[in-house]
Amino acid sequence: MESLTLAQRERLAHIDFVLMFKGEARRTDLVERFNIAPSVATQDFARYKEIAPQNVVYDEKRKQHLKAASFISLFDFDVIRTLATLSQGFGDGFSGQLKPPLACEAPYHLNKPSLSIVAKITEAIHKGKALSINYVSLSSGETTREIVPHTLVDNGLRWHVRGFDRKHGEFRDFVLTRIKAAVVLEDSTLSPSVIKETELETQDRQWNRFVELELVPHPRIKHREAIELDYGMTGGVMKVEIRAATAGYLLRLWNVDCSKEASLKSPEFHLWLRNYQTLYGVGNLAIAPGFDMVTA
Repeated sequence: MESLTLAQRERLAHIDFVLMFKGEARRTDLVERFNIAPSVATQDFARYKEIAPQNVVYDEKRKQHLKAASFISLFDFDVIRTLATLSQGFGDGFSGQLKPPLACEAPYHLNKPSLSIVAKITEAIHKGKALSINYVSLSSGETTREIVPHTLVDNGLRWHVRGFDRKHGEFRDFVLTRIKAAVVLEDSTLSPSVIKETELETQDRQWNRFVELELVPHPRIKHREAIELDYGMTGGVMKVEIRAATAGYLLRLWNVDCSKEASLKSPEFHLWLRNYQTLYGVGNLAIAPGFDMVTA
């Protein structure tokens, strides 16, 4: 590895990354990502197999490289940077560097999830497979269940995966750090002819529904302009369009008073949701401060 050029190391890191989080890699992955000739990409894959023969097997029928069961990553990927890379596009922009080019500080999250768990989830999403997980919930403790994952989500405090829970027959959020084990169900193919169409992302109503939040300075605040400047408000209001499935997370993270009469008086509430009625039918409102479905 030491004798390789920086460009070669970056391409090997990309192969390693794609194999780990997609479970498969093609020559076109390198050609398109690094704008190189196909012959150079072929050499890169040959070099990768020479360095880590236990990591990859070639599928002659599908003409692609697959992650081997004995896969061990060649690179020490940072969890937070990896999740950021995945959330911004599968592998796009990943350079393989072990340190960021500039000093950077991200909001503090709770315990970091296991990269091996993240890899199983992203592989299932990419391949269109279901996933068997050992999950620890607040209500049921540890259980084994099958989920059909479709998206990784950062709610500002922790990462979770959104997907269909076959145990409860509905779409739910699963906190990544609470997943103790995960296995991709290779025999499952996510198509209407094989599984229930209701398990597909297109049927996740809360995910595909968008609501517009009208956030204004809390009425109890005397100098409203300070809040308007904080949030870049126009005409004294900030309008945010967000998925219904994630609305509760944002309202909690930003300490938005969601009560009908702006009745929350604690000093941390700088914002009030003026159009509280927009939350009607939104799912995760138990965490929206002050919202009462009965009076909405």
